[in-house]
Amino acid sequence: MIDVNNKVNSFFIFNSTFGPREGEELKRILFFHPNQVSVDAQKMQVGLCEAVVKFMTTFSNEPCEALQTQSKRYIFYQPEKNFWMVLVVRIPYAAKTPSTPGESKEVIETSVIYNLLVSAYKMFRMFVGPFKDIPPEDIYTKCEQFFTPYIMSRNIANDLSNIIQGINYLPLEKNSFFRVVCFIDLLEITYPDFKCVSFVYNEQLIWNGLATNDMLTLYQYLVQTLLPKQVEKEIQGGAVTAAVRHGRFISPPEGIRTSEDLKNLPKVYLMREDDTEMKQYYLIIYRTLSATVCFTIDVNNTLDLDTFKSLDAFIGPKLSTIASSISEQCALHALQNAQISSSEHKFLYFNRLNLACKTSTPASLTPSTAVKPEVLSIIAGIHADRKSLGNYGEIIIKTPDEYWITGKSSNDREFYVIIQEKNANLKDIADEVKRVCEEQMKGIFFYPI
Repeated sequence: MIDVNNKVNSFFIFNSTFGPREGEELKRILFFHPNQVSVDAQKMQVGLCEAVVKFMTTFSNEPCEALQTQSKRYIFYQPEKNFWMVLVVRIPYAAKTPSTPGESKEVIETSVIYNLLVSAYKMFRMFVGPFKDIPPEDIYTKCEQFFTPYIMSRNIANDLSNIIQGINYLPLEKNSFFRVVCFIDLLEITYPDFKCVSFVYNEQLIWNGLATNDMLTLYQYLVQTLLPKQVEKEIQGGAVTAAVRHGRFISPPEGIRTSEDLKNLPKVYLMREDDTEMKQYYLIIYRTLSATVCFTIDVNNTLDLDTFKSLDAFIGPKLSTIASSISEQCALHALQNAQISSSEHKFLYFNRLNLACKTSTPASLTPSTAVKPEVLSIIAGIHADRKSLGNYGEIIIKTPDEYWITGKSSNDREFYVIIQEKNANLKDIADEVKRVCEEQMKGIFFYPI
């Protein structure tokens, strides 16, 4: 959860064209959090950002990205023309006197905040639609309903898993993966109107039928919002637990039992792999044991309760068998990995082609120690500047406080290792990075010939 009092000062969305005349300043503010802030204070913050945005246009064609004052940092994101999203975080004031030992002076890395804004917009666009397509009289309410719970439930800690937005994939041996593919093919042949767009086990992706960027957004929705709530329900037991083994629809949350439930199916704007443009679909999510499957059906199709009952009977037994098989394989892999000495160093792997991401401490599995923002800033800079590593390259950076940051690239794959070693030299670091790479990647990352 975001620590609103200590980190986030405010989050707001504005469009200056909504209130172009004097006295209409409040119309420009589409959303403001926290809503306890007085109207005058809201106008003052938004007015400052409007002035900064306008001022920056005299120097550059690129949109304004950040503004820092003595106590606050403003991060700007322009997702659509004239629409601006701004997140303001507090930064500790560096007094001349040394800080008390143990005193927290954590500053959130800028790229982490920017990624949060981008993810928030993409999630809004997926479930509500682009800002420009929403009628002006409705946009205020829709922003309030979506962004208030969203911003209150995000994590903006300085963590490797937040520095680059990616997907955690589950590698399966070929027979298990073949069973998943056969299940999806059989389902789509039997029910041609339903298209499988994702197959997730626990919080790892096995199958993707969406355009890569849309899959990242849907994946984030599943692992950050929907599945944690679902797992909590399953832990609580009761009637839900009785249905877990046999499977059930979890979107809408109460399942699909009557024709009225079909009216509550969420609609999403997606681009499937066979689409040429974004379209609107119904999103159906089914879960058995720890396996979650997402389907889409065109919103122009007529929904029929009998079809969904038949679909439930078809999916439940087959998905339960597949989930049990995957569970056994994961347990075996976990046992094998436990026998391998895990690296004491932090690392981050990212594949630009399919957005596959792996870290030494996945945020969804184990809490990780925050990484210094200076270190994250270096990694974010290397990642953003693709020329720094090229298609095949390696860079080693040493910070004044004895951190060694190594970045490697190969075929759009990136691998970063963070080592804190006071008396190491370049050869020691290079050897240790090679060891970590061979231990953790095993056929995922390939060295250049």
